[in-house]
Amino acid sequence: MTAPRRWVRRSLGSFGLIVVVLVGAFTAIGGWATLASLRGPAKPYDARTLPPAPDYAKANAWLALPGHNGLERSTPPGVTPVDESTAPADVFFVHPTTFKGSPVWIAPFDASDTAAPLNAPVLLDQVSVFNGCCRLYVPRYRQATLAALKVNAAIDVAYGDIARAFKYFIAHQNHGRPFIIASHSQGTAHAIRLLQEEILRTPLKRRLVAAYLIGGYVPDTFGELGLPICSTARQTGCVLSYNTSETGRSGARMITDNRAYWWRGRHVTDGRSHALCVNPLTWRRVGAAPATANAGSLPFPVAPFGRVAQPLSALVPHLTGAVCRDGLLAVHVPWSAPSGFFDKLSLAFGSYHLNDYGIFYDALRRNAGDRVTAWQADATK
Repeated sequence: MTAPRRWVRRSLGSFGLIVVVLVGAFTAIGGWATLASLRGPAKPYDARTLPPAPDYAKANAWLALPGHNGLERSTPPGVTPVDESTAPADVFFVHPTTFKGSPVWIAPFDASDTAAPLNAPVLLDQVSVFNGCCRLYVPRYRQATLAALKVNAAIDVAYGDIARAFKYFIAHQNHGRPFIIASHSQGTAHAIRLLQEEILRTPLKRRLVAAYLIGGYVPDTFGELGLPICSTARQTGCVLSYNTSETGRSGARMITDNRAYWWRGRHVTDGRSHALCVNPLTWRRVGAAPATANAGSLPFPVAPFGRVAQPLSALVPHLTGAVCRDGLLAVHVPWSAPSGFFDKLSLAFGSYHLNDYGIFYDALRRNAGDRVTAWQADATK
């Protein structure tokens, strides 16, 4: 055999080995299951088969409520949650997709933690960020499953629940207090619409401390609607967003590019604006922050979870810096980091979507308190 032919055979063999390794790795981290979940149910979407709607006057319609001492009241070592009776503000948190897979188009609002295994991690990793400043309200809703996120009718059902929950919150629970709107992933899509339809053109806008619309596509043109982009750590009545991505990788663009969203009274397809990115280590859109600016990151929670407040893992100092780049928040999480910062999305796509909150846990926690304090100061002038 000639030398060129041996070289070709060896090259093909090496390429084949690489393909086998990559396929094996993709399988090991659950990549095929993730792709399968995007196909959806065998039967087409049918609005006549919707599960019952939640009644927000009942406690079972809420994933978190004040007075229950649930997982959302958990804190890292050395940190104490605010006394709910004297908390200066409220948080209305729109949770992400927590239901597993896509066996149905619309999930029942009261899906068990087995069917919706991210219920507990969302409370521990995301909602607990705000327990230092605020009372916490997290409505359950008939969430669109992964395959239904491109079905406007399904999104409308989910949003309809969120809108009713917010109206109930304002009428019966908030009692005229300042409030934060916070969200993640699917919840961010609903929060974008909630701001436009229920808050921005109403007297409620004066009570909006800030909107933390994280882990989803948020257009950078909110200023057109009267909600400016946050540009300082203590600015109030503003919106911020980011999507965390490994430096040099673009997989997280599946979240920010060519997205459908609600804008000026209708569903808009193929996002016309750039994705908003505000750096949670500087609270600005430009400029890099070193890892030393990141005081504490929370590893993603793992089972068993329980149902009441508990100590969280110790925060990891100086895990990564961050910089907004082309609509994504670029970070570099070293391989020496604890296992709680790596998952199938970060390994396969370079997206830290599941830990958008946790990687910047301390920064978000302190900032929520700072913005509430700033709102109170402005209100007394």
